[in-house]
Amino acid sequence: MDSEAGFSLGRASEITRDELKFTKFVQRIRKKFVPLFTDVLKTQLLLKGVIAPEDWPSLQEHIQYDFLQDGHFAELKDAELLNDRIQALDGIQSYIGTFFSKEYVLKKVLRLNDAEIADMNDQIRKERNTDPMDGGVDVPDGGDGITRYPQDGGGGLVTPADMPDYEEPEEGDK
Repeated sequence: MDSEAGFSLGRASEITRDELKFTKFVQRIRKKFVPLFTDVLKTQLLLKGVIAPEDWPSLQEHIQYDFLQDGHFAELKDAELLNDRIQALDGIQSYIGTFFSKEYVLKKVLRLNDAEIADMNDQIRKERNTDPMDGGVDVPDGGDGITRYPQDGGGGLVTPADMPDYEEPEEGDK
């Protein structure tokens, strides 16, 4: 490292070429250690009598090693990617429904797959009338605040219609 250059844990775009090269080097070393770990595991299992020698080939197919990644830079990179996608979404938002469909935007701009889209839609539907922080339904109390009613004991939501003396707000109060 240069004595003049300071150490920065800033944005992912500030990751130097040397840091990327080092990360790739560590990944190559990890790949070289996988056969050693597998051999040691095989020896341990055979000597302890946990498995028979003929069981090893079928068991070996299911062994995989997950190494930790550098969490800080991975988080910065993910945060930057999300921020860039949200900025792109902000730029295209006025064209949704005229030139671009919502599905296209979800898949191409936000890069969500079908399962993530379904999960997100379920969460949005669930949270539409609920405050996720306290598990209750937000019901206007007629004043300037919001009264929160907790869920009933059956696990279902208490709706405003279930509340005694509840009146629907006027059109101008909504």
